[in-house]
Amino acid sequence: MAFSDGLSLKEHLQIVTLDDLVGFAKVALSFVPGRMLRLRTPDIWVVSETADTARDNGYWFFRYMRKNHPERPVYYPIRSTSADYHKVQSLGNVVEYGSFRHFVLYWAAKTYIGTTKQHGYPHERVCMLLALNRLVKQKYVFLNHGFARGYSKITDALATNYSLFFAMSELEKKIVVNLNHQPPERVHAIGFCRHDNLNDELLDKRLVLFMPTWRMWLDYRHKTDPQEIEETKRAFLSSSYYAHIQELLNSKRLATFLDDNDLRMIVYLHGYAQIHAYNFSSGSPRIELAPREEDVQTLLKRAAYLITDYSSIVFDYAYMKKPCCYYQFDAQEFTEHQYAESEYYTYEDNGFGPVLTTLDEVLDNMEESFEQGFVMPELYRQRVESFFPSFGTDHCQQTFEIIDKL
Repeated sequence: MAFSDGLSLKEHLQIVTLDDLVGFAKVALSFVPGRMLRLRTPDIWVVSETADTARDNGYWFFRYMRKNHPERPVYYPIRSTSADYHKVQSLGNVVEYGSFRHFVLYWAAKTYIGTTKQHGYPHERVCMLLALNRLVKQKYVFLNHGFARGYSKITDALATNYSLFFAMSELEKKIVVNLNHQPPERVHAIGFCRHDNLNDELLDKRLVLFMPTWRMWLDYRHKTDPQEIEETKRAFLSSSYYAHIQELLNSKRLATFLDDNDLRMIVYLHGYAQIHAYNFSSGSPRIELAPREEDVQTLLKRAAYLITDYSSIVFDYAYMKKPCCYYQFDAQEFTEHQYAESEYYTYEDNGFGPVLTTLDEVLDNMEESFEQGFVMPELYRQRVESFFPSFGTDHCQQTFEIIDKL
């Protein structure tokens, strides 16, 4: 028997851990009460992101549902220890992530609504294995969290089982249909729920934001061999990624520019890079490393200028028509080991700012943008306006109407 991730049943059994066995036991024990709950309440929706977050499309959609359709049985699982817990607690229908009730809802839910493959289930590996192979009867709605530039296992229909797929734009729909095998009738290019809250109400003209994405080849989170973990940690400290971020943090030219113009810079590392945060430092008091708990959308709304590399957060930022640049110091390595561009999307032809490869180029562009009042150049403004399907505040409403038809 072959499973949807390409592994055979024998191969899956060979990598079973004690945690998997505990998860399987909880899944089995919750089956009967879950199915009984579904008989009593046949239209339960579970909305989720990850175990500790409520800040993406899942949160904004859940917030919309609780405020506009409080009569609907919609639930949000999250750990009570999460920094985001207070945001959803006041909305009600919050479930402790990984609790027995969460497992019961896994079997009871008619519709599971998530922002990325696998995250949000009470036991990700066991529950996803059952769901991907249609051993649990539920619809899975993919709210999405980023932009698919090309092929990805997160968006590939052969590696997923999405009943609905929400795309950021018509271009993304074309990519997920043509390169990721999603049936076109399942893909809805209406934009994201979180876009409803993107505006300039918090804009700070004296704030610059630097948000690089992660490099998966430097990741040791899922390694178990102590020697491999240590080797990966050493590789991180000798990586181009670490060296270039440290160079920026300690640039005398950048520090002087910030001082002379009374500007500040916030550096927000990708969530997976936060385990390395203690390795970074800056000699300038005007450069601040934000903690993981910082709300990303708030940072994007506050910033007047953004430096990123390949991160899809640039789409949310550009949605507000503010200037940015792509600092791609390791483009070849990133393309080979993580995420390649496609014929449908390149940063040069479709991006919302210039593609730069050296720190001096980045600082030149930032200084020029400052002199112009941190205004997005017309070329990139036109790209933004042609890329997004709309700039309204009804993305959550449209999303609800589409899901409700399931």
